[in-house]
Amino acid sequence: MRKRGQNGLWVIWKVAAVVSFFIYLLIALVRIYYYYYYSDDSDDDVNNNVDLLQQVNPRVVAFMFLVRRDLPLDFLWHTFFLQNGDAANYSIYIHSEPGFVFDETSTRSTFFYGRQLTNSIKVAWGQSTMIEAERLLLRAALQNPANQRFILLSDSCVPLYNFSYIYNYLMGSSKSFVDSFLDMKEGRYNPRMSSVIPMRKWRKGSQWIALIRSHAKVVAYDDIVFPVFKKL
Repeated sequence: MRKRGQNGLWVIWKVAAVVSFFIYLLIALVRIYYYYYYSDDSDDDVNNNVDLLQQVNPRVVAFMFLVRRDLPLDFLWHTFFLQNGDAANYSIYIHSEPGFVFDETSTRSTFFYGRQLTNSIKVAWGQSTMIEAERLLLRAALQNPANQRFILLSDSCVPLYNFSYIYNYLMGSSKSFVDSFLDMKEGRYNPRMSSVIPMRKWRKGSQWIALIRSHAKVVAYDDIVFPVFKKL
């Protein structure tokens, strides 16, 4: 009986070893496949590789461009993404005027091909439509669970640091970055907001922000503050 039990344990050990070997082999083959298939950083392949790579990497920065029409500084952003931007670490979303398409006829950078939202709206400066456009960008970016940082940019924004610096800085912090301050001379507060936004909580700041995922959800799906601006 003891010998038979020992033989049984030996068989179980051999089966476990074989299973472990094949699991290790499978992981190795997957890593080799991704290294081989996505190691080409040429412009022609960059857009084909981005979406699948984001499924592998759970720490992606979403660059969200809110633009009037095209991106006049696309050549600067092209260099920014091309030099040391790993396609697994970023995603790109663009809100432009309805019907505008980013392709070889409208942008000099292949990074922006087909990145425009299909549900964009007509935006007017200083109106609630600008907020709604930002929310559309956030909602689109939130659909990808890999996106963990969300940067809102205009068509006049330019990168002051390289991709690696920005990526590591954002991922190294658990905070959102929002420009907000009390301006005693600010005259845009409307008393009709008081029931939801009391004057003591009114702040001035820039709309160009970098949010963590939980804060991005608050802005994208808020149904308390945004309706107040929409009614004004």
